[in-house]
Amino acid sequence: MSRPRILLINPNTTEEITGRILALAVQECGNVGEFDAVTARFGARYISDRASATIAAHAVLDAYAAAQETGIAPDAVVVACFGDPGLEALTELLSIPVVGFAQAGIRAAAREPGKFIIATSGEAWRDMLSELVGRLGLSAKLAGFALLGEVERDPDAVARLIEATAKDLGAERAVLGGTGLIPIIPDVGQRLHLAMIDPHRVALREAVALATTSYMAARATSAKGTFSGLSGPLARLLEHPKPDEISAE
Repeated sequence: MSRPRILLINPNTTEEITGRILALAVQECGNVGEFDAVTARFGARYISDRASATIAAHAVLDAYAAAQETGIAPDAVVVACFGDPGLEALTELLSIPVVGFAQAGIRAAAREPGKFIIATSGEAWRDMLSELVGRLGLSAKLAGFALLGEVERDPDAVARLIEATAKDLGAERAVLGGTGLIPIIPDVGQRLHLAMIDPHRVALREAVALATTSYMAARATSAKGTFSGLSGPLARLLEHPKPDEISAE
């Protein structure tokens, strides 16, 4: 059986982050999957607030549509941002698995006994990720947050902050997420005395596993209505009926 093809969509516009995500995917799952990585064609260089996250959701749909028109036909998609902008919309449109860094990591943490904290950068992410946890129905499992701020480049300081926060909040594990943190996560993990979940690796493994199965879950039909001002690829993605719609006619 050929290896499944996974499309990684970086909702940020920074190519360096795209390269970092692709390198991680190859390192983690290169023996079981093939990866294409694309970068948002517009938006923020690094998503850090609600405005940039909202724009990024549009950019994720556009990036998928543009990739499809270049001939990329993935078996699964990863929304490669710890916040998952556009995940729900892309899931609605497609009949292949769509996995997000944040959703995958949070669900993995919630499956284990006890509570977890989320460690990440940026004050704005506290509320946005809290809302995501709520939509997943997992708020009772979330003890709180460790916001890394100025210490995010120092693995020792990050580990100390995570351990202190987890102790104060009574959490048994931490989800350490953010594409900017990918380079230091292994070092932080070695310094921690509590369980840590790397949501990026969890999501990559999940995408490959789902793509490897005969996953073709029923999804909502393609978008209805008339659109204006969208890129050509995205407009065609939204207006073109999916194969299951055609067969039902």
